[in-house]
Amino acid sequence: MTEGLGRLLLVDDETPVLEVLSEYFSAQGYAVQTAGTGTDALAAARRDPPDLVLLDIRMPGMDGIEVLQRLRGIDPSLAVIMVTANEDMALARETLKIGAFDYVSKPFDFRYLDRAVSAALVHAGALAPVGTDEATTDTLRGLAFQVFHATRGLPPQARESVGTRLESAVLELMREANAGRSMTAEAALAEVELLTVIAADLGDLTPAVHSTLESALASARKALSHV
Repeated sequence: MTEGLGRLLLVDDETPVLEVLSEYFSAQGYAVQTAGTGTDALAAARRDPPDLVLLDIRMPGMDGIEVLQRLRGIDPSLAVIMVTANEDMALARETLKIGAFDYVSKPFDFRYLDRAVSAALVHAGALAPVGTDEATTDTLRGLAFQVFHATRGLPPQARESVGTRLESAVLELMREANAGRSMTAEAALAEVELLTVIAADLGDLTPAVHSTLESALASARKALSHV
């Protein structure tokens, strides 16, 4: 696989689902490989290690839970997002305890799915700026982590409005920095700063979380000024 935005392994026993996901993520610029069984997924992960696995929970034979556990044995740092039907949401939440980064449900909300994949890649260190020193990379990744940590703590209504825009903006920052486009990266950072101010003014951020975000934003601004 070529690098692209990241290397994805899509695992599902339903061929139409794999075709839709593969077409979508390939068009976004990801390098994609697919597997229709748990056994094939483990073989693919060993043969050509991905940055992220999108893994269906319900599969015949080796199910997604067992595949997740075995993937953790191959690479404990590998980002895995579970895919579930609505009736399996409780089971999906349990997978977070054994190492899944997140879970998404069918039918897919592709905006949420895109953010979840990008967030997992940032968390795993696969989506990081190129042409920058290690300190700058760590600074921008740290900002992304703090933003997602903050949005997960927002009240539901705020998460659906300001929170999703914050997540999208910081992921756009990482993508633009990853592509070496400093001007558009700075524009995305400015959007993160504005949305942080709005969330704080509305009382959606606690003073402690707001202070942490402000510190991370200041560090990111300083880091981008040297790129």
